[in-house]
Amino acid sequence: MAATFEFTRRLMAVSDRDVDRLREHFLDPAEAFDAETLGEHTLFPLEMTWFYGEPVWHDLAPEKQLMLNRLSFCQSYLSTAVAEVATNVLNLQAALGTIIDDDPEVSLYMAREVVEETMHIEAFLCIIKKVLAYYELSLDQLRATNVSLRMARQYVALHTALGWLRGNQHYYYFTRFSLNVNQKTVERCTINEPAIHPTVRTILKNHAIDEARHMQMSRGTGLVALERMRTPITRTLACLGYAHFAANNYIGRNGRTSKLRRETRTQTLALCGVPYAQAAEACDQWCDRVHQPVDPPLVRAGRDYYRRCNHRYIDDLQSPAWLKRHMKRILDKGYADVAAPLGDGSVGPIEFDDLTRAA
Repeated sequence: MAATFEFTRRLMAVSDRDVDRLREHFLDPAEAFDAETLGEHTLFPLEMTWFYGEPVWHDLAPEKQLMLNRLSFCQSYLSTAVAEVATNVLNLQAALGTIIDDDPEVSLYMAREVVEETMHIEAFLCIIKKVLAYYELSLDQLRATNVSLRMARQYVALHTALGWLRGNQHYYYFTRFSLNVNQKTVERCTINEPAIHPTVRTILKNHAIDEARHMQMSRGTGLVALERMRTPITRTLACLGYAHFAANNYIGRNGRTSKLRRETRTQTLALCGVPYAQAAEACDQWCDRVHQPVDPPLVRAGRDYYRRCNHRYIDDLQSPAWLKRHMKRILDKGYADVAAPLGDGSVGPIEFDDLTRAA
């Protein structure tokens, strides 16, 4: 029996229950957020704060450590907002093909995701701009430091070109799952951060609920897309491409970090008053694990969760066993620190509870 996108009807039914409350769940609390109430609140998991535990971190005054935590949040969610714009572009391209060649009802859910993502983007930018203003910074300054944003443009260009050449968006459907897992892991850890600002927690909790559905969409469409690829060679290349993509789409630090990501983190540290040359050296040492070979427990658990989610996705693919084993080896090479556990029992696996809408 041919694989279909029928499951998207169930996701649409869930979305229908909440779509009229999008502003209430996102933009209303974002507009009500007052940065003057930040106090000692964090906005990002403390252990996931860029440079946490490094010598440069300990040299920062407490208020600068808080600033770095909040700028890590701003950079992360600016990247998320840009990635959601990229997803919107590709979703609408996919919807166009689906409404012409496949099931018009399915394309409506893809378009619904665009509606939801657009509200998420607006809320994130509202919060980010208020946090930046608190530190007398502008969004333009943040964008100038986040040079890794251009990777979203490259991602869209690549999948647009592949879609045009192949006549479908199967490669896009197949790869986006790892992006959702990455976002889910960091966001759910953020929600659980004890000191996070309550308004931001509310927004992120509501976002995590929407994204859990988007993640189901990514997983389901990825499985269908692989089955619909016409030849074994095409499917094999897609699987190998996914494994390399997932291995380099990482949680926390990675020695193979791109120059764009390193420059983003360097310039963010410089915004906190660290001289650029010192910030660049600190970034190299942090990414290369010079001072902290082992990640803090929360980061390590997050990396393990990401790896396990991708392993389960690979297990469900309609692919030969040898190819699945090879995909896992590629992924594990990028996550070698959690693929070979320390064995001391100090870090348990992350298990996330089901979420309900925040009040």
